[in-house]
Amino acid sequence: MATSKMTKPGEEESSSGVMGGFDFGDPEILPVEISAGKFLYLKEPCAEDLIQIADINSDEKLSEIEATLQTICILHAPNEGGKRLSLKDAKRLTARHLKKIGEAMSVLLGADEE
Repeated sequence: MATSKMTKPGEEESSSGVMGGFDFGDPEILPVEISAGKFLYLKEPCAEDLIQIADINSDEKLSEIEATLQTICILHAPNEGGKRLSLKDAKRLTARHLKKIGEAMSVLLGADEE
């Protein structure tokens, strides 16, 4: 006689037999128009992204600008089929671009909350 494991409603079992992880939904993605019709998409950081950002910011060898550019690369969310923003490409951003991106990063990182 075959037996099957009973699960509670709403619970799903993964292929490894362990209960699936939490579903926190998709991260927020903010489009930043860096020039007419050209957008750079930044995603709300997950915990792993925040750990990487903290490591970058704690590196005393990096300038504040270099750390900001690396943070932008981490938060970049390319469209389907798009490529990740490289540090080389990020270094070509202008001050005006960086200002717009900085405003979006403040929203994503919660710096604008009181």
